[in-house]
Amino acid sequence: MSDSHHRNHRQLIRFKGELSWCYQQCIKIINQHARPYFWLGDSPEKITSTLYKQILGQETSLLIINAHQHFDANLFAASEGTLRGGGLLLLISPFHINSQDHFYRYVDQQLDQGSFPTLIQSQEELALPTTTLPSPPALILHEQQQAVEAIIKTVTGHRRRPLVLTANRGRGKSAALGIAAKQLVEAGLTHILICAHNKNATLTLFKHAGESKQIGFIAPDQLLNEKPNCDLLIVDEAAAIPVPMLEAITLQYSRLVFATTQHGYEGSGRGFALRFQQRLQTLAPQARSLHLEQPIRWSKNDPVEQFTLNNLCISQSKQTTPHFDCSQPIQFNSITALQLSENHALLTELFSLLVTAHYQTKPSDLERLLNDKHLSVLTLTQNKQILAVALVNHEGDFDDDLARQIAQGKRRLKGHLVAQSLTFHCANEEAATHKYARIQRIATHPAIQQQGLGKELIKQMFDWANDNDFEHLCASFGANTELLTFWQSQGFSILKIGNSKDKSSGTHSFIVNLPISKRGKALHHLLQAQFQSQLVSQIPRHLAQLETDLVLAVLAEHPKKLIHSPLITSYCEGNLPYEFAEHALIEFIIHCDLSPLAKPEQRLTIQKILQNQSWADISANSQYTGKKQAQSALRNAIIQLIN
Repeated sequence: MSDSHHRNHRQLIRFKGELSWCYQQCIKIINQHARPYFWLGDSPEKITSTLYKQILGQETSLLIINAHQHFDANLFAASEGTLRGGGLLLLISPFHINSQDHFYRYVDQQLDQGSFPTLIQSQEELALPTTTLPSPPALILHEQQQAVEAIIKTVTGHRRRPLVLTANRGRGKSAALGIAAKQLVEAGLTHILICAHNKNATLTLFKHAGESKQIGFIAPDQLLNEKPNCDLLIVDEAAAIPVPMLEAITLQYSRLVFATTQHGYEGSGRGFALRFQQRLQTLAPQARSLHLEQPIRWSKNDPVEQFTLNNLCISQSKQTTPHFDCSQPIQFNSITALQLSENHALLTELFSLLVTAHYQTKPSDLERLLNDKHLSVLTLTQNKQILAVALVNHEGDFDDDLARQIAQGKRRLKGHLVAQSLTFHCANEEAATHKYARIQRIATHPAIQQQGLGKELIKQMFDWANDNDFEHLCASFGANTELLTFWQSQGFSILKIGNSKDKSSGTHSFIVNLPISKRGKALHHLLQAQFQSQLVSQIPRHLAQLETDLVLAVLAEHPKKLIHSPLITSYCEGNLPYEFAEHALIEFIIHCDLSPLAKPEQRLTIQKILQNQSWADISANSQYTGKKQAQSALRNAIIQLIN
């Protein structure tokens, strides 16, 4: 321990044995330590257990985690960040781990390979470590000072040059934001806004900013609804905010700082880095970025942090970028949890590819990857390199009694998203009895995208699903036009659209399906017809804010037919006002191919006729000078479609 103290590293000690013995050892250290501590998980009498979410943003020099029954990956990754340099983490572990718990056995194996001491009950007792904490070494804060200066420059420099500040945990990012805000207020700024998905995420920031009427908090949806003026807007933990909202914020505010944790318990910020920062180059070409590397809560190369990043968050692949040769054969593989748990290099390569493709990957997703018996891991490989990967959920296959309870809303089973949604929301008991292979995630390595690998993986998955007696290959996702048209191009059809926007993606959730069996095709066509019949009433109500390009993609699946109406003829001739022809126009447009129209006319036609937006809103958000010009453009668009 003295060596760890000298380097300001944290240390982890495992106790393996019966629970009562582990409790005794931890209590001895608590008594020796004689300082405040956090105990997470079940605890002995007279010791208070704390929920890990309650200690975020705080610090301690002693942390006890009870993992005797179960290793909670999110809890561990979140709580270890509260342990300051030189501190001690006590991990309570069992003698034997269940052979079916591949994740815990994997964690145990990685801990064995680390430099962490283990005290085992049956062995001769080792001397307990000393817990006297020396004074920590002087902090090196030059990176943090650079961050403070860069934040201030966002206000004092040219407009529309937002700053993107990224860091792993413990780097002083939130402190730098708070210090900069305080200095700007002292320099005369009167209104700084802090925006985050959750106010608790900004506690450290406000702690360093101090109490000030000039610095206030605002939630993302309130910010975009009210659009308040401010001298500086700081968006903290930006990776947790949907990219469409971040884009809208970028367009609205000219003095702007985006900050986010790059790897952590709440999900990886790599999706943020890949998606939003690419988009930001278009929206604000002069945007600046700064990454904080040097930790300030502990020293660099801290063994506890290295264990978390390399084994739980799997922050980045150690593998090189795969080389894909389209002239050479590729292999389709189904990988078992046991294979992954016993091959750390393979697990790292696969999981880091999933992290790259999805902005909300958490440590608990790794646990599910290794332990969920209803999850299949399918890959495309070439020369032992992973080119693409898919996670597939096994859903449905319920008996008639359970299907009836699901349809009545009396039962809700975890993990059967599509099977239960189609059963309950479509009021169809039979849907729950079908077997679904739901593609939960699909990812191609970014360096070799746009070469048909995603399409090839779906083709192989269809054959795999057929061979394994699934009746449907399906997916559920927060839709944008690019994603939806990809699935449609693979033969999938829409069966349901969520009424409200998903909080994490800021988009409507779509269910798409590709039936396999004869029974599956019959159900699919029934539900598809039901969905399409509801579209006329759904679009002006629940889907009134759906992007027009997405509405176009939805309508592409709708059956086309010619609608003849004297009301439409009279409207086009300028005799009948729009309001009296509206019903006939709705039926006409819903069954019409809008592709002959230019984009502005397509948008106008959908927003007015199908989404029932007001003339005032349409004029305010388009090229039209007012109601009269918009009305004239709409009439001309209908004439063009008829001709």
